[in-house]
Amino acid sequence: MVKKIFRIATTVLLVILIAIVIMVFITRMNGKSPSIFGYTVFRVQTDSMVPTLQVGDVILDKHVDADQIKVGDIITYNCLKGELKGQTITHRVISGPDYRDGECYFTTMGDKEGARADDEITYSQIEGKYLQTLPIVDKLYTFFLSPVGLIVFIGVIVILFAYEMISLIIAYKSVDEHDDDYYEPKPKKESKKRKKPKKTHLN
Repeated sequence: MVKKIFRIATTVLLVILIAIVIMVFITRMNGKSPSIFGYTVFRVQTDSMVPTLQVGDVILDKHVDADQIKVGDIITYNCLKGELKGQTITHRVISGPDYRDGECYFTTMGDKEGARADDEITYSQIEGKYLQTLPIVDKLYTFFLSPVGLIVFIGVIVILFAYEMISLIIAYKSVDEHDDDYYEPKPKKESKKRKKPKKTHLN
């Protein structure tokens, strides 16, 4: 029973890990950020939001409608021009939403002292609204980005995959042997019975 539960758990974990890797790869190939049920994880790359957010912080964002974003909220958006073109930026909303010509506009700015307002952005550029920092994920993220962490991550996947392959081979052999026994039953051993001596009749 314990082995069965362990096998199910390892199978589920392996499937989840493979699914995450495939999802992240495909999403990155399309130039987007990986998102699960509307939630996206980002890592702060600059000090533009100090003291609210520090460099290296891992944050959780959620995709929301434009009318759910108001002044004072922190959002993450894709920069489409300037030196940071193609990068994701996490800044605080200082104006918006402003609806003009069928578009919704926002203006953001970093919390760092002396920061200047960013160029106006549209709602379509926004990846999500900041919810909270994830300190535990931050530590795991840092660990798995290190050479040792990467080796451990790959090692876990290899071990789980090898375990599943061995389990499948054992299960296949067991089924195969069972089928052989079913279709080609072993001959029954003939029971040795003592032959009764023939009676002789005397005339």
